Amino acid sequence: MNGSATPAARGSRLGAVGLIGLLVAALILGLFVYRERTPDLALEVTKFPKEFSAPTAEIEFFVRFDSDAATVEMVGRDQVVARTLADSIPLRAEQPLSCLWDGLDDDGRPVEPGRYRLRVTLPEEDREMVFPRRLNVRAAGEAFGRPAPAFDPCEEPVLR
Repeated sequence: MNGSATPAARGSRLGAVGLIGLLVAALILGLFVYRERTPDLALEVTKFPKEFSAPTAEIEFFVRFDSDAATVEMVGRDQVVARTLADSIPLRAEQPLSCLWDGLDDDGRPVEPGRYRLRVTLPEEDREMVFPRRLNVRAAGEAFGRPAPAFDPCEEPVLR
């Protein structure tokens, strides 16, 4: 057999190469289908802390679509609303919006320790976007030793 592989060995090598080729083709097809079914990224978050460690956490973002009545919320486990930062707020495409969250819920009580995410809803576009990174809250509001000051959570969009 001078350097040539047995037919069984050649068949197993071809089988392995064929299997790898099939796997690559499936991954490429899967990526194509995913890209076709996934809408363009409509929410871009430019400032989002990892830890809640001050009386307020600043979150800055912009959207890629105009909306006359967007809702901005912090959501916890199972996307349950912890705090509505803005309701029916007008947003303009590519225009930054800065929001502050004091770690309190809609009733003014400190939220439970846990991980929270930003959710922006654009009803006209039929889009609800949840930023995947989480803000870890260990203690909030009065738990820092002083109550957070009263404030309007989201500033009107300002061109920068």
